[in-house]
Amino acid sequence: MSKVAHKTLDSKGRLTLGGRFAGRMVEVEDTGERVIVTFCRVVPEREAWLWENETAMDLVQQGIRDAREGRHSSGPDLASAFAFADEIPDDED
Repeated sequence: MSKVAHKTLDSKGRLTLGGRFAGRMVEVEDTGERVIVTFCRVVPEREAWLWENETAMDLVQQGIRDAREGRHSSGPDLASAFAFADEIPDDED
């Protein structure tokens, strides 16, 4: 449902939308005649690869489904890993 409200910008050109919009990210498009405000989410560039890689995203989504359904791995065998690490000689300078 669309709702129209008339608001006045303050002396610095700011517009207050109200508390229910607090903290939301928006994209502001100035068409010259209209200003269009669209709610959005921004993905950091270092994370964008995941959204662009369908295989990786499918694997993440499968992992989330598995976790929700209680399917978890037992994790690594740390005792064996520590035993192996103890067998590796230290570097001597």
